[in-house]
Amino acid sequence: MMEYFLDCADEAVIRTALDYYPLDGVTTNPGILSRDLPEGVSLRDGLVSLRKLTRGYTLFVQTTAATADGIVSDAHKVCELLGGKLSIKIPTTPEGLKAMRVLSREGVCITATAIYTPSQAILAAKAGAYYVAPYITHIDNLSLDGASVAIDIAKELREHEMETVVLAASFRTAEQVDKVIRGGVGAVTVTADLLAMLASHPGTSQDLAKFDEKWEKRFGKGISELL
Repeated sequence: MMEYFLDCADEAVIRTALDYYPLDGVTTNPGILSRDLPEGVSLRDGLVSLRKLTRGYTLFVQTTAATADGIVSDAHKVCELLGGKLSIKIPTTPEGLKAMRVLSREGVCITATAIYTPSQAILAAKAGAYYVAPYITHIDNLSLDGASVAIDIAKELREHEMETVVLAASFRTAEQVDKVIRGGVGAVTVTADLLAMLASHPGTSQDLAKFDEKWEKRFGKGISELL
């Protein structure tokens, strides 16, 4: 089943999004946490608060250590602190791959992040990653087509009979999201603004306006008032 995640650490935004949309969880990264956690709130307190808000949903937290041992230590501390449905995001580097192998054997759900190529994705999948996260706009900035790269990664994983899910991230437009979904990518994470764009369309608004006009002319009141 297709999965949708919110890329955000602002609690007010998350609360609203979870109220409106059938989301599967919330993704964060060091940049998002630095931007969205309120001034004066410690990382520990901020993450605990996010965990309470997203209880029952998958929460993604990224490690920041540079070495495999440090990444494993980061992951252990996050898992111990937060518990519940978690995915530990690990940058796809040689040290990251080594850490993925250790943590996957321990049963930790891993998201291999900062993916740019199918080779990185396949290596991460073999190392035990449940998700691989290509950055669409970042790849675009290298004069490549990020959406096509994500689709190619999903295709390669299927051809090699790997169950790892492509979690496409860093979108600029709704069209990019629609393209990767049509191409067989299994999960996306988007901003709240982009999520609202995906959930609406000018044609829908036009149809509703026509329905309302005809209804008002015939009945004059809402269904709850009439029944």
